[in-house]
Amino acid sequence: MGTDGAGTLGSLLRALREAAGLSQEELAERAGLSPHAISALERGTRTRPYPHTLRSLATALGLSEDQRAGLLAAVPARSPRQATDPAPARTPRDLPAPATPLVGRDDDVARVADLLRAGRLVTLSGLGGVGKTRLALAAATAVRQRYVDGVRLVELAPLLEAGQVLPAIADAVDAPRDPSRPVADDVTERLRGQHLLLVLDNAEHVLDAAPEVAALVEALPDLTVLTTSRAPLKVRGETEYAVDPLEVADLPDGSPSPAARLLLDRAQRVAPGWGADPAEAAAVTATCERLAGLPLALELAAARSRLLDPSALLDRLDTALRAGPRDLPPRQRTIRATLDWSHGLLDDDGRRLLRLMGVFVGGTTLDDLEAVAGRAGAGPRDVVASLETLVEHSLVVAEPSGRLRLLEPVAQYARDLLREADEWHTAAAAHAGHYLAVATDNSSSYKYGGQVEALARIDLEHANLTAAAERSLAQGDAETPAWMAWELWLYWWLRGHHDHGRRFAEGVLDHGDRLPSRAHGRAALAAATMAFAMDDVDAAGAWWTRAHEHAGDDPVTLSNAVAGHGLVALVAGDLPAARAWFDEAIMHAEEAGEEVEWTWALAHIWLGTVALLGGDADEAVRWVEAGLGSARRREDRLTSYIALYNLFQVEVGRGDHAAARRHLEEGTRLSLETGDQANLAYLLDAGAVLSAASGQHARVPLLLGAAQAIREAQGARGYGYYRTDPAAIDAAADDARAHLGQDRYDDALDTGRGYSTADAAALLHATPA
Repeated sequence: MGTDGAGTLGSLLRALREAAGLSQEELAERAGLSPHAISALERGTRTRPYPHTLRSLATALGLSEDQRAGLLAAVPARSPRQATDPAPARTPRDLPAPATPLVGRDDDVARVADLLRAGRLVTLSGLGGVGKTRLALAAATAVRQRYVDGVRLVELAPLLEAGQVLPAIADAVDAPRDPSRPVADDVTERLRGQHLLLVLDNAEHVLDAAPEVAALVEALPDLTVLTTSRAPLKVRGETEYAVDPLEVADLPDGSPSPAARLLLDRAQRVAPGWGADPAEAAAVTATCERLAGLPLALELAAARSRLLDPSALLDRLDTALRAGPRDLPPRQRTIRATLDWSHGLLDDDGRRLLRLMGVFVGGTTLDDLEAVAGRAGAGPRDVVASLETLVEHSLVVAEPSGRLRLLEPVAQYARDLLREADEWHTAAAAHAGHYLAVATDNSSSYKYGGQVEALARIDLEHANLTAAAERSLAQGDAETPAWMAWELWLYWWLRGHHDHGRRFAEGVLDHGDRLPSRAHGRAALAAATMAFAMDDVDAAGAWWTRAHEHAGDDPVTLSNAVAGHGLVALVAGDLPAARAWFDEAIMHAEEAGEEVEWTWALAHIWLGTVALLGGDADEAVRWVEAGLGSARRREDRLTSYIALYNLFQVEVGRGDHAAARRHLEEGTRLSLETGDQANLAYLLDAGAVLSAASGQHARVPLLLGAAQAIREAQGARGYGYYRTDPAAIDAAADDARAHLGQDRYDDALDTGRGYSTADAAALLHATPA
């Protein structure tokens, strides 16, 4: 049902049309749209028109720039497609809300906002710690209503090489991936027609990707990019804005300088009243001058205010400044001096811990920090005590969730110290060894009742796992990342990280000549499953063959590789071959025992699929229920909902819609618990078929639209072992279209495409009318 509430897109469009003295038909003709499209927008049945539609309307109505911006701002934000409340590490899309105010940057925010209006590639350049990120976030927040498709933040600091930039952008904008073409084509296809601001933060170490970023801007006339970097990109079309330190001189009226206001604000949050005495003003000003107005330096200095008054702070600062490296530029010497000063206040244990924390990417937990310190043999005697000191010194950020992280300039400083102490290789090896153990400890849980908890654990550590693998390869160790690929492939499958997982596994296999045979086989299994998830069955088959060749007498590799051959045969429609392969996989799985009961269960379910395709529904049920029994014993959600989908197909074929609905509802609940979007898309299609059969025609396009949107975000159908009935889905759509009419059907399809995962899944649980 539409809405006529004030401030909605529909009511605003109607008011603008009437003010222009146009009928819906006249506006439609001017804008090159259909009268129904205008009616649907004004009634609220279509709430998310394409950007080019809005531009056509604005031109047809002769809107001013402010009116144009108001029309764009009236488009509601799209609902998130997360099955459950996402963990912080999984939601880098929206702009973070800093906990403290931005001080002294009002003019900078306004200037950057003007530059974003005039140009489409703006780079904020400047020294590390000068506040580029805070300024970029503030500017993006200030202008976000200009962009109908919103703002996306891409944090580049965790990346290790320029080749990772485009995949990171693709991930941030949910670009569907096509393995047969370059990532740039996928991003361009995804963003074509979108009016979007892309914020690329901390680009200085991946500047070789600058030409690719510039090419995106050139190819996409509605895309604007705001970058932060210690150096400009040096590409055509770039507008550079140098972010200077805060002014340190007091204002003409005698009020504190921007730098002093920042220092006072942060210090008084720790020590109320700090610096308020007029007699202390000179020391405050001198401190700001010594720190060159650098925001990070001022914030770190303010952390000492609980122990040091302004004069004492200045005295300690003077000593630290003289200790700074003199071969660096003055401003860089100042930030290094500030960090050196904080470092100089630490005891030996604190210094060792700060260096060690430089090896983590994307933060860590106390338990992981203690484990890596123990492996490296370089940690403090009491990690907790030393960590408390680092937090007090503002060198470590302790988040309410328990996550520990370093601000990026501090992280770089810690990495520099680690290398200067000749401890980098030892720390990196300890980090890789620990995170391989983390991956291993959690991988078995994906097949048991601990799936949800294990997935959440790896969500937070994915950046550390990826960094550990890449560093290991760089140091000539291919075996550690090979085993990581094996332990992580099911996580990638469930989380939809198919492209990342495939690149990870295939990158390891590029060094296959350095791998022991068993590790080689397991990595090939990971590559095969990721290729299969991306609908590249030929590549998957080749990797399963590689795994089989390296299996030796390992029943784990044998059972999985042979089952993979069965899946290739199933997709090809060779049912006798598929049956033979699945039978053999069960034999190998029985030899391996509990470790691969999961494969045993799946092979039974897939034999049920073979039987169903062969026309024997009773045999199909026997096979599938055997696999489902194993899954239920182990509380294995993934295998359970694969079995339930097959049982749904059996019951639909038998005409037992009540039983089919029960299977569908249980499968939906389990899919939501694991966050398996690809599987949910199949269930939504299945729900559409069932709704059509039950006479619930209005529900069909909503379900199909939601399924379409999920697949577009995933970039592949996945689950190639599901043998769907496309004719049944098409028939359900045709039947609904005939009952609803083309316009109502299209409106509902559009609505479904905007549904959140939870809203779409709720339709599958709704009681039939």
